[in-house]
Amino acid sequence: MAGAALVVSGCSGGSGVRPGVPDGGGARGEASATGSSTRAADPDEITSDDFAAVQDLLDVRAQALRRGNRKAFLATLDPGNARLRRSQEVFFDNLQDLPVDKLYYGLTESGLRPGEVRGDDPVLRPEVFEHVELSGVDELPVSNQVSITFVERGGRWLVGAENLDETFEAQSRPWYGARIEVAGDPDLLVLTDRDAAVGADALLDSTRSALADAADVLDEPDDRPLLVDATTNGLATQLSNSSGEDAGAVSFSVFATDPTGQEVTGLAGAVIKANPDFVQQLVEDSRTLRHELTHFLLDGYGGTNPQWVTEGIAEYVGYYPGLLSSSTLTDDRLLRQIRQREVELTPAGLWGNDPSLDYLTAEAFAEHLIQTYGLDKYREMMDVFKRRGRTSAIRYGEGIVEKVLRQVYGVSSDSVARGGFGLLEGLAD
Repeated sequence: MAGAALVVSGCSGGSGVRPGVPDGGGARGEASATGSSTRAADPDEITSDDFAAVQDLLDVRAQALRRGNRKAFLATLDPGNARLRRSQEVFFDNLQDLPVDKLYYGLTESGLRPGEVRGDDPVLRPEVFEHVELSGVDELPVSNQVSITFVERGGRWLVGAENLDETFEAQSRPWYGARIEVAGDPDLLVLTDRDAAVGADALLDSTRSALADAADVLDEPDDRPLLVDATTNGLATQLSNSSGEDAGAVSFSVFATDPTGQEVTGLAGAVIKANPDFVQQLVEDSRTLRHELTHFLLDGYGGTNPQWVTEGIAEYVGYYPGLLSSSTLTDDRLLRQIRQREVELTPAGLWGNDPSLDYLTAEAFAEHLIQTYGLDKYREMMDVFKRRGRTSAIRYGEGIVEKVLRQVYGVSSDSVARGGFGLLEGLAD
């Protein structure tokens, strides 16, 4: 067993967009895309009528996407822009391959810096929010702010440009960008790039197997809705931990908002974002998948429990039935680092500075507690951290680790640290 895997697991608590969803969903009517605007004295001045006309266009766009009407969808685009048309056709095709249950747009009457559009006709870039619910894997539409610039051609507003804007980050939008491949069943959906070396079917098989294994160890049901996204779209270039190392995968929740993206209205679903560069390794060695699936199965503990607790059990399940107590580590450099490490439970403020050691020590602490006292007791500890965190706004168990360990186990934090490091010392044998 290697202490530092080639693919490092990661865990993300959320996303950059204001997350939720409106009651009922659906587009705001089915208005015509030809809305004309009432101009003020300055013919180029943007008015409320212009924002309303853009919303009408977005409603037509959403209807065309839901109904699979390519002609109507393409008619919402600025004609003559071949590059925009190509990217939007991929976007359209991707959504047709997905089990879209709801899709609609909302906007606010605020102006952002517009993207580049040919000519000198009036342009407008409001805050636009896209809401998409995938049947089976989402409970509410996932809300994403999108960067669309509109241009008025002959009294009619059209989509003039759509760009990825680094000033805000999509929660989960794998349908925008590269052409995707889709595989799955009603509650487990897997996405890869269409031309990926490892396709969606292969990753689906590995995910099903890893999910069954993790659920069996944790005695949890394995039929909760989940989206596994291994495309190069969205967060693919940002899969790293605080040390800057690439992560093999991250798990997070996605949220719904009101139509204008101003208020979170609920939890929409769960996503595991797999690093597309490491999918082959994920399929060949399912440890990272089991790790992230443990976070998925134990959703709700991440912000309240110490990282060594949540990451420790994820590593424990990832390697199970392999245990540190029956393993040998051949990396002399890592062995020296273990001996130089402070014998303590990793404080929240230091977590992630040295991922190889942080994850390995967390696994050791978890294995010591689970093998000594049982998994049920470990889950009880997690529940106590969760309850205390909810009632007193404690993050990552800071300030209460000693109290919780004594309450649940009747031992000190020093005792747990020594037990974990005892397992690590045995790796040199």
